[in-house]
Amino acid sequence: MSGSSSRRKGNAAEVEVVRVLRAAGFEAETSRNARNGTQKGEDIVSDFPMSIEVKNHTRTDLPGWWAQATEQAHGAPAVVIHKRVGKTNGEDWWATMDVRTLIRLIHATR
Repeated sequence: MSGSSSRRKGNAAEVEVVRVLRAAGFEAETSRNARNGTQKGEDIVSDFPMSIEVKNHTRTDLPGWWAQATEQAHGAPAVVIHKRVGKTNGEDWWATMDVRTLIRLIHATR
């Protein structure tokens, strides 16, 4: 897949995640829109309480994606939201984090 095609595919996935977050009551924007077309760090700028990395790939690379997500989170809890093959609705996609992050979130809600 060409670089521009891959960017379009990634941007479409980020827009879908923004739609899901807004529907859930969060303020959200893709970082490309928030930063006038440039991508720096996390994929979504939001009041969601986690740093979000969005992936739209047919091949899964959770270790690589997780490393990218945690690096860009700068100490905040991180999550990788990745598109499920055949699922266009973002609510049906996967959200992945390590157990340390899950426990951190559970403790924060107590």
